[in-house]
Amino acid sequence: SALNGGAVLIAGKSAAEIVSTTFEANSAGSCGGGLATSSPTPVKLTGPVKFSQNRAEDGGSGGAFCSMNTLENSLVCNPDLVKKPFMIDVQDLPGGAAGSGKLTLENNYASSGGGALFVKCIIPGGATKDMGGATPVGDGFYPAKGLARFAFSGNTAGYGSNTATLPQELVLHEPKMVQFQYRPGEPITTKLHISDSFGQQVKMDGTDRLPVTVSARICIGSCESMVAGQGEVFNSANEIDSDGLCDVGVQNKVLVWPASQSTVSKRAVRTYQPLLTLQHAVSAPLQGVTMDPVQLNISRLPCNDDEQFLQASASATGVCEACLEAEYIIDPDQSQCLECPTGGICNGSTVQDFLLETQDDGSKLNLTILWEIIPFNVVASDTEEDRARLIECPAGYLLVRGDPLNDLRPQDDQCAPCPATFYSVRIASWFEDNQTLVSNTLAGALTGEKCEPCEPGAVCAGGRSVIPKPGFYSAPVVSDNAKARRAYSSESSPHSNLDVGVLGWWSTGALWESSSAVRGRAGRKNGRRAAAAAGTVQVFRCPADACLGNGQCADGRTGPVCGLCKQGYAMAQERCEPCAEDVGTTIALGAIVGLVVVSVGYYMAAWRVFFTSTLHERNLEEKKRIAEGGEEEEDHRFILVKLCESRGWETLAKRISVYHRWFILNTKTLRGMAGGNEAKKDNLPIQGLMKILIGFYQVLSSFMTTFPIKWPEEQENAMKFTKILAFDVVAVPGPSCVVAQFSYQQKLLMYTMVPPAVLIALVCPLTLCMVLGHFRHGGWDKHLKYEAVYANTWQMAVFFLFLYYPTVSVASLKSFSCQELGAEGNLLQADFSVACPIDNPASFIFLYSATVAVLYPIGIPVGLYFAMRSYGIPQMAAALRRQAICASLISTYKRHTSSSEMEHLTNYLGKGPGDDEKSQLRFKKRCRTLFKNMDEDGSGTLSAEEIAHQLSKLDMAKIEIRALEKMMMTYDTDLTGELSMEEFEPMMADLLATSSKFDGLETWDQVAVNETQMRLLFSHDWMQQEEAYHRLQTKMVREGEKQQLVDKIGVEIQKSRQTMHDKALEADSLSKSVLRNRLLFLADQLINKGIISVPQLSWDGSGGEKEDLARLHVGFLFKNYEVTKWQFEILEMWRKLLTTSVLVFFYKGSILQLAGGFFLMFFFLVLTMRMRPFADVRLEKMQIWALLVLCITLFYGVILNADQAVAEANGTVPVETDMGTAVSLIILSFQMSVLFLPFATIVGESRFNPFNIWYNYQELRMEAIDRAKEEAQEEAEQMKNGVSPDGAGPPPGQGGSGSTDDPKGQSPASSKNSLDAGSGSKKSLDVRTKTPPLEGSTDGSGAGVGASRNGQRSAARTATPPPEETEAENGTPPKGKGNGSNGSGNGSNAAPPKGKGNGSNAAP
Repeated sequence: SALNGGAVLIAGKSAAEIVSTTFEANSAGSCGGGLATSSPTPVKLTGPVKFSQNRAEDGGSGGAFCSMNTLENSLVCNPDLVKKPFMIDVQDLPGGAAGSGKLTLENNYASSGGGALFVKCIIPGGATKDMGGATPVGDGFYPAKGLARFAFSGNTAGYGSNTATLPQELVLHEPKMVQFQYRPGEPITTKLHISDSFGQQVKMDGTDRLPVTVSARICIGSCESMVAGQGEVFNSANEIDSDGLCDVGVQNKVLVWPASQSTVSKRAVRTYQPLLTLQHAVSAPLQGVTMDPVQLNISRLPCNDDEQFLQASASATGVCEACLEAEYIIDPDQSQCLECPTGGICNGSTVQDFLLETQDDGSKLNLTILWEIIPFNVVASDTEEDRARLIECPAGYLLVRGDPLNDLRPQDDQCAPCPATFYSVRIASWFEDNQTLVSNTLAGALTGEKCEPCEPGAVCAGGRSVIPKPGFYSAPVVSDNAKARRAYSSESSPHSNLDVGVLGWWSTGALWESSSAVRGRAGRKNGRRAAAAAGTVQVFRCPADACLGNGQCADGRTGPVCGLCKQGYAMAQERCEPCAEDVGTTIALGAIVGLVVVSVGYYMAAWRVFFTSTLHERNLEEKKRIAEGGEEEEDHRFILVKLCESRGWETLAKRISVYHRWFILNTKTLRGMAGGNEAKKDNLPIQGLMKILIGFYQVLSSFMTTFPIKWPEEQENAMKFTKILAFDVVAVPGPSCVVAQFSYQQKLLMYTMVPPAVLIALVCPLTLCMVLGHFRHGGWDKHLKYEAVYANTWQMAVFFLFLYYPTVSVASLKSFSCQELGAEGNLLQADFSVACPIDNPASFIFLYSATVAVLYPIGIPVGLYFAMRSYGIPQMAAALRRQAICASLISTYKRHTSSSEMEHLTNYLGKGPGDDEKSQLRFKKRCRTLFKNMDEDGSGTLSAEEIAHQLSKLDMAKIEIRALEKMMMTYDTDLTGELSMEEFEPMMADLLATSSKFDGLETWDQVAVNETQMRLLFSHDWMQQEEAYHRLQTKMVREGEKQQLVDKIGVEIQKSRQTMHDKALEADSLSKSVLRNRLLFLADQLINKGIISVPQLSWDGSGGEKEDLARLHVGFLFKNYEVTKWQFEILEMWRKLLTTSVLVFFYKGSILQLAGGFFLMFFFLVLTMRMRPFADVRLEKMQIWALLVLCITLFYGVILNADQAVAEANGTVPVETDMGTAVSLIILSFQMSVLFLPFATIVGESRFNPFNIWYNYQELRMEAIDRAKEEAQEEAEQMKNGVSPDGAGPPPGQGGSGSTDDPKGQSPASSKNSLDAGSGSKKSLDVRTKTPPLEGSTDGSGAGVGASRNGQRSAARTATPPPEETEAENGTPPKGKGNGSNGSGNGSNAAPPKGKGNGSNAAP
């Protein structure tokens, strides 16, 4: 072992040649473990030379061979190394084969550099550099080609396992990764190493390190020109690791950056050194080599966004330090970390552009907010700094920002949520000239001072939360706000965004602006200001069962207010009903069924009357056939009867015949009860009952549409079922699925085209009939079926319009029923996918709907009204009413001026006083005679009982004592209760003056041309008679006041007579036409005051053929009503229109709408009860019940609506209880009772009803008993009057034989009781009894007895006595005259045989 050259050392200028030698296991302590040379002459190696397992230890280099050739006093390699690599010359053996020269280097080791070859110098050139920088190839030979080659194998060293040089320079380890920009406080990250001349990284083998360090020095300017410690910012020593790498950053040597600070306009401004020099140098020469330092020019990076620059004084340097998480910084190079505002979320860098909102499920929702940086004056230091101020909060929050005049703490800025029961969907914003939803204090914000109160129908939990309750829908905010936000978001800002917030409200993202952005934000401020436009949540009521609450629609529903049906559903009765999956099959089946139903209905309604014969036609044909000599049809029996008889089944044939006759009988009975032209007055009006029934269910079925509330399931099913009566088959779930494919315009056309289509179809049979009549029968109306078809056309057309009127009215008017839904727009309630036609008057839907709205809802009632007028219904009604008024006037007049009792007396007395004195004397004589005959007690006065007794003798069956007293008290001036002769005479004069003016059977046409009768009626004191009698009857007169009352009554009677006289004078001055009108006007006044009354008038055919024709054609409209209420059906149509179509425009779905419907229905109920328009009391009762049930249903709806309102206020759903179900079923039973009422009435009035059979039996039984009693009483009276029960004549001595020639033939009683009654010219006493008039009288005494009571009265009531009256004053009849004047007979209730008179012994 040696220091250099472990085996051979060549020194000086020696020359050496080594031939075919092996150096093995040699070692050296410094350089060259096998051989070392410092000679300038290359070592000649001839033949194969081998160095194996040689070592250079203890920091030595060159494990096999070491070349130490340098320039003098320098470590730079000798130029000789340029020619021969490492100063080795490899030669072939002399004479040997070419390529026999070879140097083999294997398994040699050096602890420093060069495991095989080492040159102890720097910067070698030429062949040495080429060989040192090359890598052996192939089998480890170098060069790859050539004869003299070096072979390397298994050599190791600290650096350069095969070849190496002395360390040459300090270099950057990875130049491309060198950092030239540093933030203050960042560690220096430079990595360096020392490399030899071959560029190999110098290091020691194993864990040994190079005995030097590398410094890191930062200087202001050049470090070389500075004195140590001056201008030096930083200096540190860094070790080189065992790999030869010096990583300065490992030691975490931070960089401080020099800066200075000054104040400019109250604002602190910091100035930084722009560039610094970073120098790295090796601390000492390595292996004798001194290396140049590495210098880098570095620049400053600004501190990170979440850092601040720290400095101790104005001249001190500093580093960047991170802000706390609860702080923010505006400009890291110029400002310090600031406390985070109360309402902000900071990350050490900025105030975040969001706030976290806790959701119901505990999750967090990021809501964007907006901050801006504005200058802020710090009062304490009198400096100006930038601060983050809140300028925008999301919807649902108020912006809390202290007033600059009162509160200078930017840290208090925050977004305060609206409290519960309040909400806000507007953006809270703060601008210099516009502040929206800004509160100066947190306390004010927490009270919701500027938030919106929660809308009815919604639940507001605070913030922007507006959750619709069940049954309600919330529309989005108006879109103008969204448009402004879109304009704002289109600007180029990386922080702006546009979000759709919870519940569909527009909300904007927060904008974080840096200080540079503040200066350029003017262009965006206008956009944000527009974005902060006001907006409110509008909550709308949904259709019944449409909205489930919380923005969810019921199954099958979608769209605004959940008012549309999803695909696969169809709208039916305001409900979305599921449709069958195979719609095509449904359409085909519906088309087939509809075609069959329509065809059958069309034939029955329009063509049946054309192809079949009516009973009237068959009777005419039969009569015509018989008149032409034909034989009468022999057999009209039922075909089954004839078939059974032909088979010999006689018993079965009889039974079938009985049942067939029973069926025919009941059919005729029902037809008669239905009220045909031949129907009796008391027949059951089935047509009227059916009209009321249909009208009731038409209105009831409309309640689901008109009043969209949650009806109980039972009610909804009933309303759906009865919708068919409104002729609205489209509303039925099946057909509705078919038309669901149509647009609203198509549906409107379909509904409104039905009336003209049906009317045209109904006119087709009439058109055919007219054409056939014109070509075959010689005239358009000559066809045999013309009248029947014409009448049927009218009937069916009127019935169809009645049936379809509510449906077509609803379809015509619902185009104008719209609902404003906020941002959704103004939509059509019938179809929420269609915009309201009212907003576009030029649209087809609006123009067409306006046309049909006039044509149908108004046109149909007006058209039917004028149709009735064209048939003269008003004129006929007026004529029938005038006739009834006339009869009532005459009846009341006769009741006022007379009575049946007084008429008996006047007829018995005879002629009244005339104008001459002789006639008046005769009248007074008759009065005295009559007075004397009636004064049975001889008191000189007549009481009511005495007059009644006299009348009973005249065979007056029923005498009213009260009527006698009433008449007497008018003339009883002394109030004695009896009449003296002076009082009796004027009474009889007045009675005779008025009793013969009317017989009670006059018609209005007769009275209207009789001026005398009109004057009597006009001048009559209608009020005075009633009032005077009432006062005298009820007045309790004291004895001392008697004379005073007598005088008062006398004055009143005088006034009454004067009034009658004045009216008579006025009547005399009036023309006939004026008097007629004045009399009718007077009659109306008397009716209003209740003096006279007009009974209920019915259309009973008394109007003749004109009435029959009107009833046949348009009788459906009026014949069930009282004559004066003929137009009531038009009023009923208006009622349906108001209920089904008009009410939908007012407060739809609210309790006010239901209350309005209730009061409207109640008004018509009271109106019906007040007017009593029906001619039949059964119709009146059913109509009142139907209206009452509708009122009850609507009142029930009011209760349901109130219950729903309470539940909605509590945010719940109404709970159905057992009591509620029971009430619903009771209401349903009321509604169904209207359906069964007509059938119950029919059964109740049927003659086959057991109760009616029993009642009729009892009635007949009682009539038989009464008739037997009357016959027994008549026999007793006849026996008492001397007339035998068989009518053979009076017993001997009781009366004459009928001849009046012998005055002796009269009995004394006859002469007393028959004053002036025997004269044939005198008026006979009008005895009104229950006994029917006599028949069969043929002579003068019995003529006219058999006249019917319904016929005209006898002319004897107005007959004047003949001039033959010569003995009337003596109370005896003229000679030769009988006692049976004017056919009055014997005056008794028993007829004489063969019409003979009974003489004067019987009362006339």
